[in-house]
Amino acid sequence: MATVVSSNLVTSLSPSPDATQSFYHRELLDRAKYAEYYGRWADNVPLSSKSGKVVIMRRYAHLAVATSPLSEGTPPAGKTPSLTDYQATLYQYGDFIALSDFADFTGIDDYQRHWVGLLGEQAGYTMDAVDRDVVAAGTSVIYSNGTARNQVVSIIDENDLDRTIRALANNGAQKLLAGSAGGTTEGSYPTMAAYPAVTLPDVLFDLQNLNNFKWASDYKGASEGEVARYKQLAFFESPDPSSLGAGGKKFANAGGSSTAVKNTAGTVDVYTIIVFGKYGFTKVPLNAASTKLIRKALGTSGAADPLDQIQTMGWKQTSARLITNQSWLYRIECAASL
Repeated sequence: MATVVSSNLVTSLSPSPDATQSFYHRELLDRAKYAEYYGRWADNVPLSSKSGKVVIMRRYAHLAVATSPLSEGTPPAGKTPSLTDYQATLYQYGDFIALSDFADFTGIDDYQRHWVGLLGEQAGYTMDAVDRDVVAAGTSVIYSNGTARNQVVSIIDENDLDRTIRALANNGAQKLLAGSAGGTTEGSYPTMAAYPAVTLPDVLFDLQNLNNFKWASDYKGASEGEVARYKQLAFFESPDPSSLGAGGKKFANAGGSSTAVKNTAGTVDVYTIIVFGKYGFTKVPLNAASTKLIRKALGTSGAADPLDQIQTMGWKQTSARLITNQSWLYRIECAASL
C-alpha cells in the first residue's frame, strides 16, 4: 500500500452528506472530459484486459497502381504487400487526496463534492497533457521562418497555414470535421470540411488578423469548443489555467533572438499549432481500467491505518497512445505577438 505523506494530509475540511460512488464517478468523468483538447481527435482502439501491456498495430502500404494492360495469356508479376508495425506501452496515471478523521468530524465544507471536481479536472488536464506531449513530438513540422525551432522569430501567417493544409492533403489525410453550405442570414458563412487545429490563446490573437479567418460566430455548424476557422482548418483554443503545465504546447526560451515578440530574456518563446488528420494519432484505453474514481473510506485500510484516521479519494487511468501516421499529423511552430 502506498504511503500517505503526512504533509499532504488534509486536516481542515468537512464531511458532506453521503452520496453513491456512481454519482462521484460520473461527475469525475464529466469534469475530466471538459479539459480534453488533444485526445479528442485520436482514433480510439480499446484493449481487452489480459492482453499484455505492449500494443502492436500495423498498417499496409498502398499497392502501386496497375496501369499497364494485361498481355493475353500472360499473368502480371503481381505485388507483395508491405506493412509497418507501430507499438505503444500501456501506462497507469493517477493521483489522490487524503483527509484526516478529525477534519471529517469538525469541518463544515462540502469537501467530497469539491474534491471530485478537483480530481476530475486534474485527470482531464493530466491526460490531455500526456496526449499533447506525444503529438507535439511528431516529425512533420512547419516553421514560421527558418528550418529549426531555434531560428523561429516570426508570428503565424497565411502561408504557414496554407502549406500545412497542402501537406496534409497531398499526404492523403482525411478531414475530421464537416463543412456547411451556409446561408444568407448573418452568422451563416459557408465553411469547408476541416482539420482540427489546437493552439494557445497567444497564437489565436495573431490568427484573428489573417484574411479568411472567421470566428465561430460567423458560421453555422461549429463543433463543441471550436472557436474559429481558416479555410480547411478549424481552431480549438487550449489555455493553461493557473500555469499547470497543461494546455497548448509552448517551448519557452527555445527560438531565435528577438524582443519584438514574446520572449524570455531576449530568446523567443515558440508556440505550437497541432493539426490532426484522421487516423494520425491513436489512443488505446484498457477496457478494464478506464478513468475511474477510487474512494477509500475511514476504516478500510486495515493495519496500515490502525486508528481509522485517514480516508482518500483519487482517480486512475490505464492507457497508451502513439502517432500512427506522421504524415497525417502536423505541427506548426511560430512566435507570438507581444
